[in-house]
Amino acid sequence: MPPGIATLAFLAKQVIEMTQSVIQVEGLHYAWPKQPPLLAIDRFMLGAGERVFLKGPSGSGKTTLLGLLGGVYLADSGTIRLLGEDLARMSSFRRDRFRADHTGYIFQMFNLLPYLSVVENVTLPCQFSPLRRQRALARHPDLPTAARSLLASLGLSDSSLLSRRVTELSIGQQQRVAAARALIGSPELVIADEPTSALDADTREVFLELLFAECTAAGSSLLFVSHDSSLEPLFDRALSLRDINRAAASQEIS
Repeated sequence: MPPGIATLAFLAKQVIEMTQSVIQVEGLHYAWPKQPPLLAIDRFMLGAGERVFLKGPSGSGKTTLLGLLGGVYLADSGTIRLLGEDLARMSSFRRDRFRADHTGYIFQMFNLLPYLSVVENVTLPCQFSPLRRQRALARHPDLPTAARSLLASLGLSDSSLLSRRVTELSIGQQQRVAAARALIGSPELVIADEPTSALDADTREVFLELLFAECTAAGSSLLFVSHDSSLEPLFDRALSLRDINRAAASQEIS
């Protein structure tokens, strides 16, 4: 194949990958100040609508990678694109707005606000993102109705539960509130950071089935980070951070 045609074919392939990818990472390097390299990832992609399981032990850089993918941290070098947009080329303000518009997070400790009601916790992202507010209102008459619909789909339809403080809910119930908060307004990407670590095996599987169904309904891609390899078969694809992270070869991981 002539060089010119080969170059055009390569560029066309890149364009297709960018348009079909929610996350595209190339040549990523990151280290904390005065520390050895923590992450060195040549290439990582998450496709639209894909459910990917990313595993790794504590201290391997999983949570740091999630912060980089969300634009909370900036890579020392390399490119991270979310929906085709280079996060490093954005101002800090624009990265914050972009993250609020397009990414929903389920944190390991859930990070629910104790002074808000269950429904108020779920609708909170719509206070920071006009886009997610607009999407939620396109399907429901108001935000509380959108929140209650999501909660019901995730197994929390009891009205008496919704009137309680989130601190009065069980761990499993808090987890579902956190999932509803991540999903409201149909973000293109949902990132889950060890959200099932405090649950038993049966509860974990039920929660994941509900989460998958809601991600599909919202059209959201899911990046699920955990050290629990028993969950791998439930996902479209499973990756080990150690396998894609060249820096891991020189790390002492506890």
